[in-house]
Amino acid sequence: MTSLLDTTRLSRRSVLAGTAATVLVGARARAADVKWRLGLSQPVDSPNFIRLKEMTDRVRAETGGRLDISMHGGGVLGSDTRMLAMLQSGEIEMYNAGNVLGPIVPVTEMPGLPFTFKSPADVFKALDGDLGDYIRAELLAKGIYAFRWGGDNGFHHLTTSTRPVRTVEDLAGMTMRTPVQEMTVDFFSALGAVPKKFPLSQLYQVLKDKTCDAQTDPLFLIVLMKLNEVQTYLSLTNHWWSGFTFTANAAAWKSLPDDLKAVVEKNVRISALAQRQDVEKATGEAIGILTGKGMIVNQCDVSGFKRPLGAFYAKWKGIYGAKAWSLLEAHVGRLA
Repeated sequence: MTSLLDTTRLSRRSVLAGTAATVLVGARARAADVKWRLGLSQPVDSPNFIRLKEMTDRVRAETGGRLDISMHGGGVLGSDTRMLAMLQSGEIEMYNAGNVLGPIVPVTEMPGLPFTFKSPADVFKALDGDLGDYIRAELLAKGIYAFRWGGDNGFHHLTTSTRPVRTVEDLAGMTMRTPVQEMTVDFFSALGAVPKKFPLSQLYQVLKDKTCDAQTDPLFLIVLMKLNEVQTYLSLTNHWWSGFTFTANAAAWKSLPDDLKAVVEKNVRISALAQRQDVEKATGEAIGILTGKGMIVNQCDVSGFKRPLGAFYAKWKGIYGAKAWSLLEAHVGRLA
């Protein structure tokens, strides 16, 4: 059976081969009318990079080289916070945003609220529709154009180095690496853990040097980042979903000719749908890979996780606003 790691290596070779072919074609093609840069923190062997690289290659080919989008993955342009600032200032024109948009547009965090959506299909029904339309309008008001078709990251689970998490009581006093947004910090604080914010680029190191006991991530990312080397236990909690919002600088997007916009929109959709399938497949393989590498996997009773969240939901309803909250509850049921 082909593993996730084998698949990403094969896909990376395919991308590099495609890049070489594009260079040969490009050598005979006209110089680009428009040159853009695309930044992302995900590594070059991730589904995000691979599928977005395919997208940029198709755009270059289908526009006859008029639009040339260069890829800058693995955080080479800086942290996610830095790349977001670069997008807003126009230093880069495109950015694949994870959980970093909340400080600018708080409602972008709503799809990741704990224990709301049940499956990626449920999430994307909301994000490809009315809830997503509301979020995209809020981003546009801040100078960020968000494409309708975003990527999947999967549902999060807990890994720890000290003890398995079987009930909420096991989180008491546990130092938890969290993403940088405040909503995730509030969640783990409500459950008795001690959250510490670190960017994804520092995740492996803070677990290795025991700055944090535990962390939260989707299954396929635990494999991709080799967290089995620095964590012992995998506790299946399915506590929240995370994904990616593919964005462009709004002014740069507005200046693009309509025919080029149409090519980009079409190919972003193709790549996003392929990336979602990649993540679904990799997620299905991940537990087998991780147990094979020695991780100890346990089911978690999450009923106790939900009991302390009344005040948490009420607080974030106030932050996100009644309109956005009603759109969310139309998909997931009453929360607060």
